[in-house]
Amino acid sequence: MKGRQRAAVLLLLAAVVCPAAVALPARPAPRPEDAPARYRLEYEIRGGAITRLLFFFPLRVYYEASAALDLAAVPAGDGAVAFSFAGLPRTAYVMRTLGFSGKTMALLTLDEGSDPRAAEDFRNALLSQWQARAPEFADRVKQVKKFTHRLLVTGPRPFDFRRDAAGLYRDVSVRLEPRYVYYPARTGIYFRVFPTLSGLLKLLNHPFLPAAEAGREGIGPLPASWEGDSLDYSENLNFLARQIEAAVESLVTVRQKSPFRMRFRVAARDNEAVEILGEARPDVPIWKGFLLREVQRRIRLRPGDRQLLAEEFRMEIRNKKGQGGSGRLQLTLIPPKEDPR
Repeated sequence: MKGRQRAAVLLLLAAVVCPAAVALPARPAPRPEDAPARYRLEYEIRGGAITRLLFFFPLRVYYEASAALDLAAVPAGDGAVAFSFAGLPRTAYVMRTLGFSGKTMALLTLDEGSDPRAAEDFRNALLSQWQARAPEFADRVKQVKKFTHRLLVTGPRPFDFRRDAAGLYRDVSVRLEPRYVYYPARTGIYFRVFPTLSGLLKLLNHPFLPAAEAGREGIGPLPASWEGDSLDYSENLNFLARQIEAAVESLVTVRQKSPFRMRFRVAARDNEAVEILGEARPDVPIWKGFLLREVQRRIRLRPGDRQLLAEEFRMEIRNKKGQGGSGRLQLTLIPPKEDPR
């Protein structure tokens, strides 16, 4: 039981988020003049851990995941913006080792493209880059299992949410699901990239502007720095754990020992954008020697009307041995000249 528990938490906490290794091109479509703003929401996770159980048994776990959605955004009243699913711009995937020894790699992919050769090229390129980047894991892998999926919409509002005037994310609806091409057969491996995306969004649900700015249309003069709300991410991290691995869901409960606050400041400002940076280094225990080391939030807004231009969130979790990792989420406005529509 202890071995399963340790393997599960290493799989969760060793994730390192980084830019996507491979991206399939977005598919162009006609764009009407009055089309809503277009955003891209994406995350990437990559990480691994090598250790021993009971001082004797080797344990190697590697996990990598990436998913992105294009979203249409329209005003929703009172300064809020409604975001709705507008497409899958590139392949989503989960790539992870199976078992304790790390000798089998599973690659699960979700691609809406119609070109099977392009999809296979993507998978091969992904594996090739991984082999070059992480030879300490790749050299032990004897078998790679590939599982192709297609996108299934299970209800209305496939992936929708509202961002209110304070920058909080509300009413998240997730009705997108990767469906194995040989369904009703199942892989037995979690591929919950869209619930993970929704869970990461909820990490942003804390104000980033001083209280005096509430209710204003634009952004006025800001102090040199200010403190945010008290934060406890226990519930959020437990939700994310349940999306990554079944053993984590059953064996690990994150409990942040004490709350902390982020300190915000203006990182850059001109007539086009205001960039606000929030940071904290709480070093607070969350589970069996693992600590929440660092949290960072970066927001770029148009100063006249507070339109969101970009938002990025980072979190780092490690133990004293350096095991663990960090995560990143991005929501970015696609400039009209770059919008494939």
